[in-house]
Amino acid sequence: MDTYEQWQKLLADAFLHPHHGPTVFFVDDSELGRLNPGEDSARNLSAAVRCRLRLAAGRSMFNPLLMAYRRWQRGPKIEPPPVLPVIAISVLAATRMRSDKAARSTNYYLRLAQTILPDGTDSELEALRRDLEERGAFLQVVDMWVGLHHWIESQQGAVGTSTIPEVPHPSRIGYPLSQALVRLSDRASLTRLFQALNVSPDDSPSPETLLRALDIWAEDGRNRLSEAFMGALADSQMRSLLGSVVAAHARAWDGRVVTSEGKQNIAVKLSIDLDTWQTRWLFPVPKGGPGTLVLAGQEEPHGVTLSAVEGREYYTDHNAPAVTFSRVYSGFQLRGGEFAAVFPPSGVVFFSPDPQTGAWSSVPGMVPYEEHVIAVISQHAVDFRRLLEEAAAEGWRRVPQRRSFLLEGYELFQRVRFFDGQGLRDVLSRLPGLRAIGAVPEVVPRAKLVHGLPVASSISAHHYLSGGAPDLLLPFGREHRIATVTLDGRRDRVPANGFPLPIRRFVDETGRHVVQADGQELVFTTVDEGPDPAPPAGTGGLGWTSSGQLSVSNQDDAAVMGAHVPGMTATGTVLGLRGRDESWLLHEDGHGEKVAEPPPPRFISSINIEFYSPVFEIGAASTARWLAQRRGRLWRLTEIGPASPKQYEVEIDLLDAWKRACTDANGGKLWKMRLQIAGGAA
Repeated sequence: MDTYEQWQKLLADAFLHPHHGPTVFFVDDSELGRLNPGEDSARNLSAAVRCRLRLAAGRSMFNPLLMAYRRWQRGPKIEPPPVLPVIAISVLAATRMRSDKAARSTNYYLRLAQTILPDGTDSELEALRRDLEERGAFLQVVDMWVGLHHWIESQQGAVGTSTIPEVPHPSRIGYPLSQALVRLSDRASLTRLFQALNVSPDDSPSPETLLRALDIWAEDGRNRLSEAFMGALADSQMRSLLGSVVAAHARAWDGRVVTSEGKQNIAVKLSIDLDTWQTRWLFPVPKGGPGTLVLAGQEEPHGVTLSAVEGREYYTDHNAPAVTFSRVYSGFQLRGGEFAAVFPPSGVVFFSPDPQTGAWSSVPGMVPYEEHVIAVISQHAVDFRRLLEEAAAEGWRRVPQRRSFLLEGYELFQRVRFFDGQGLRDVLSRLPGLRAIGAVPEVVPRAKLVHGLPVASSISAHHYLSGGAPDLLLPFGREHRIATVTLDGRRDRVPANGFPLPIRRFVDETGRHVVQADGQELVFTTVDEGPDPAPPAGTGGLGWTSSGQLSVSNQDDAAVMGAHVPGMTATGTVLGLRGRDESWLLHEDGHGEKVAEPPPPRFISSINIEFYSPVFEIGAASTARWLAQRRGRLWRLTEIGPASPKQYEVEIDLLDAWKRACTDANGGKLWKMRLQIAGGAA
């Protein structure tokens, strides 16, 4: 390819094809090589552009191209403006400027001269630089950039949304720099940032808000951005231009999270079940995702088949890869035609309860006040234990992996909760290795309202019951920060440390309330009662059968509405674990009462949702003292009665041992001894 027209067509096909989302005219040496493989594409492009220039004309060197551009402007403008090779060569020069780590406006024109004249002498290059910069020849290129921006916008989204700034800073070279700042990998990372910010077309954050969010977002090593992007973020001259470019990407975002290859991202989760002692991968169904997907990886050449089930947020997987140390620690990817399933490298994994699976699934970071199971790579386990001892709430415990490794190479901790932000920050400052692997609260790049008691959520996202106002979660980074927050006109300075500020303590009256924090205005309303007097949908739709089976109320045998079922002798309710070989209630007189695991409630099948609950209810008489459940040779004992029941795991002839414990003194002593040997709570 050696003609200007050929390059015009190639670039139009590559960048101005029908698509949704941002249109970015990013062109560097590697991208040109991809577009036109097998030859020195950059030299080829510069030669094609030079053939249309009059270099000896000084400030009028672009006149031949400008004349063709003016003719295009007077026409119907169906095709893109005939200036794309010039646009491409101006962006190519910007990427070369950045590669020299000399991101200063005075260097751009020299890089552009070198790109147009790759074999020019020093004197020729200096003369061309003066023509471009000092004599104003580049103003003709600026005119072409403005025309391209207006043409893209006139297509009303048919070729994407323009990311060319209306009024860039720096004013002239800001046009090519705007396209060179954000590489393909950066664009993929930004889609995850926009998801975290909950960006929508009618609520796109300002450039200043996005820059503050980026400062925080980029501190997390999992949010990788290119060296050039980070350089612009830290550069006082380039920062404002970067903000306007990222804002353009936010306005053009189509709601999809993508990988660096442009594939829609499926953020794989790791599921861990401490009861069934199993791990597996979870593949969330993406927004608008297909019913069936086939993805493959290096170790899965035959592919993993994913099938969506109505009502479930995860695909059902077939031939999914095993959960191994390398896949957790180093991460993995599975790719398909338009989708890629990605699990990021993880030295520490936080798990929260998952209502869909009944187990625990991985989340981006720890959430203050919520209970977590946490897996930490073994080499950092000692430091993490110190963190728990000094900063976590009481009640956490290490999960022994003595029978078999649930997660090889990792130490497991459960019942972990954090209430003290200052304590957590102090410990992490002394243990930087934990920060490096991500042992920090979930990154929040923008202030938001969390928790609270929302009402009328179907018609409003910002109404809360009086006394149940939301908490304010402020953006925070590695360094300690004090933020200024205004609530209904009252100003205060509070720490931003990843822990929510309980607004309810300062809200007395019902009505509209305004929170201002970090340049954002967040509005919520407190009310005495919900606006809809009708009971919530589904209320009164369930009932109990005479046998105690929960069912839909329109069935003949679902006659009892409420919690009381006639004829039942149970005086209390105990929760048993599903999937056990056998279950027994041990009564105070020494006898055992066998308990059958019931089928899932009948109403579940009526709503066509695949549902799993890890527990079932057992009606227990007041004489019941223990719930005993066996899997294999191991019995799990749960005390009945106390608010904090003790639990044990024993490997004995349990039913006989309990009978003797209740009928003779030696049996009672032996029972207590066996529980002591079991090591306390299981």
